[in-house]
Amino acid sequence: MKKLFIVLLMIIADSLYSQEIIPVKTKKWDLKTYPEYVKENSKEEGVWIYNISEPKMLIYKAKGENTTDKTMIVCPGGGLVFSAFEKEGTRVAEKLSENGITAVVLKYRLTPHSNVSIPGKEKIILKYASDDALYAISHLRKNSKKYGINPDKIGLMGFSAGGAVTMETAYRAEKKNLPNFIAPIYPWMIVVEDQEVPDYKPPAFIVCANDDNLKLAPASVKIYSDWIKAGAEADLHMFQKGGHGFGMAKKNSPIDSWSDLLVDWILSL
Repeated sequence: MKKLFIVLLMIIADSLYSQEIIPVKTKKWDLKTYPEYVKENSKEEGVWIYNISEPKMLIYKAKGENTTDKTMIVCPGGGLVFSAFEKEGTRVAEKLSENGITAVVLKYRLTPHSNVSIPGKEKIILKYASDDALYAISHLRKNSKKYGINPDKIGLMGFSAGGAVTMETAYRAEKKNLPNFIAPIYPWMIVVEDQEVPDYKPPAFIVCANDDNLKLAPASVKIYSDWIKAGAEADLHMFQKGGHGFGMAKKNSPIDSWSDLLVDWILSL
């Protein structure tokens, strides 16, 4: 009965949303795997998904009269342990889709749940997650005609740990899998090694709050400063209040406008 329940949870994790689901065919890892499962939270927080070992992409096609050929891949946060799949994933994708931008939610690989305390897990898992993002970009670029998108207008964004995945991917990318623009949202840069701005200089859209619980504001400012010094385009939106992990949750404060600013920025590229 317990095994049946776990299987049902895995099915639920992939059937929560009716979008096209595409497997991410990256090299399998050496870590032990555990059954994927979903944790229900408050309506505002949305579901969390644990133990993702088989990465996937969910495609949200651009809607409306003013559809564009731009695409944004979205990497939810969760400390590389869980995926805040709704608040920092599907709700973001829905917002972009409704504004004419194709969105792709990336279910990247996470720390196996009973191995949360393994030494150096963050850097190990970050590499796998970044591999998943690189594959996603490459796949979309190769199949751009199929999805009706521009192969030279594929962006990558992420929240907290997903922001770390975004930055790590931007630093590691080659021509075939480089993001054309990036949006690190309160990125968890503690797990990303300090590096030079990539030669291809993707435009960056950065968001954080001064009162971020993890004190991530300075790292966000540094990304902005590095980009400007390198002659790259960068927008920094630093809000006084918002805390950490606000995602698409409503705070009834100016920070609620961040996603509108993101849409305007993408459309301007």
